[in-house]
Amino acid sequence: MKDKLLNIYSKSPIWVQNMICTFKGSKEKRSRLGGEFKKIYSELLKSEFFDKEKIDLYQFEKTKEILKYCNENIPYYQELFEKINFKIEDFNSLKDLERIPILTKEIVRDNFEKLKNHNFEGKIVHSQTSGSTGKSLQFDFAVDAIQFRWALWFRHKKRFGINPKDSYATFTGLPAVPLNQNKPPYWRENRAMKQTIFTMHHINNNTVRSVVERLNKGGFKYYSGYPSILFSLANLIEENSLKITDSPAVIFTGAEALLKYQRDKISKVFGCLVTDQYGFSEGCGNASRCEKDLFHEDFEYGVLECHNPKKNDDGSTTGTILATGFTNLAMPFIRYQVGDTATWVDSDCSCGRKSKTIKEINGRNEDFVITPEGNKILRFDYIFKDTKSIRESQIIQKELGSVTIKIVERKGNNRSDLEKLLRKEIKNKISRGLNISFEYVSEIERTNTGKFRAVKSLIK
Repeated sequence: MKDKLLNIYSKSPIWVQNMICTFKGSKEKRSRLGGEFKKIYSELLKSEFFDKEKIDLYQFEKTKEILKYCNENIPYYQELFEKINFKIEDFNSLKDLERIPILTKEIVRDNFEKLKNHNFEGKIVHSQTSGSTGKSLQFDFAVDAIQFRWALWFRHKKRFGINPKDSYATFTGLPAVPLNQNKPPYWRENRAMKQTIFTMHHINNNTVRSVVERLNKGGFKYYSGYPSILFSLANLIEENSLKITDSPAVIFTGAEALLKYQRDKISKVFGCLVTDQYGFSEGCGNASRCEKDLFHEDFEYGVLECHNPKKNDDGSTTGTILATGFTNLAMPFIRYQVGDTATWVDSDCSCGRKSKTIKEINGRNEDFVITPEGNKILRFDYIFKDTKSIRESQIIQKELGSVTIKIVERKGNNRSDLEKLLRKEIKNKISRGLNISFEYVSEIERTNTGKFRAVKSLIK
């Protein structure tokens, strides 16, 4: 059904596609900015500058609440707490969280039904992500938790003068513009959210002049998107001696680590501040940059732990991120292993915020694949979202025009069906001309630092 709808969308006139984007946008607007959004947003603006003592008390009480909730409503945690003899009345500090075993993506997959509150009475959205490792993961999300997350993200934007009603341009990997389109406009309009959508598939030498012309017509208070897409566009603008004449006030990036060289180039070409926040689809933790350029843990949303900490020469501490969320009562995660690492610092930040500070988010820096169309594609997570038989995967490009997909398969995988699905997904969402081969392995090699690379290029 989804493929049929996508085919109808692709063959529709552009004005119809804009209407569909706007219709979908109106639904997203209600889900994200409706309901309790305004109330939550107002409360978050008040709590932003809590002192450390008040933050510690808030997180302790919220953590104890979610542990009690899980013990009463979530079968997986009921069984786990009994097994490890964990009692809520014995929870006396956040340090006691360490008694609870880590929740991995694999545990979530294997215990999906047990991790849900089957008596939850609120509205639920079924969501999924492949994350940075190419593993498909499904989970339920309470609608009010979605509104809390967007209120949090708009609190971050407000630090830089942006409000929920401001118009913006989005640079994304979703194929809002059909892959086979070869003339302008290379963007679509979501008028419900004052959003213009630019896709990574249509940012190349053949399209850049048209894209820049649209950006220079103005009307955008800010940009948002993947740093890799914005960096690629910035390079193309420079290489073609083009110029942005109507700069946004600020650019917000997400979904990938914002690297310094990317940030510098994006800021230079677009003539504005570039900042980011750290979050993930599972929605159980978040950290946002302040005006002084440090990430601050958004303590109202959950607890971010530094697991297996290692001291660095400069006094900072690097470890893997574990997250315990406060807001998603439909499917709460405790000590969830996100798959990223971060570097924490002790800082009395001059911005005035007192929550824990992080100077760098690690673990999301990956290579890119060059398609026959000349596009640089860094993320392939879209193609894995409907797969359940892959334990882990990696995209490798050894030569132009082709890629190899390494797959660690789960038991019962039908290779023929899986390969057919992935070829179709790549054709529809990445490139029609890319040759694809498959390699089945027992494990995928990590880097020397233990990092998983979802995309690996061997082309110099």
